[in-house]
Amino acid sequence: MGYTKTGHYDRIVERHIRSGRASNKSETIHQALTLLDAVSRGAGPEGATFTGADDLEALLLAGMSSGPATAMTPRRKARIYGNLKR
Repeated sequence: MGYTKTGHYDRIVERHIRSGRASNKSETIHQALTLLDAVSRGAGPEGATFTGADDLEALLLAGMSSGPATAMTPRRKARIYGNLKR
């Protein structure tokens, strides 16, 4: 499988790795494709808190209007993601 590599997409991938949301390029692409598939099917990924595009949009809008973002510290990340299994 091939894809067109551009600086724009490379920066997105590197940003996700630096933030700790993914550990490498392959994991970033896997996460992106999983989300794309779920949204295009009109259903959230297994275990998600949304079931379709309308729910996802509502969650995103609620998050955007919830106030300023706070930094993701290791302690905060552990509290949020600690119980998830990979």
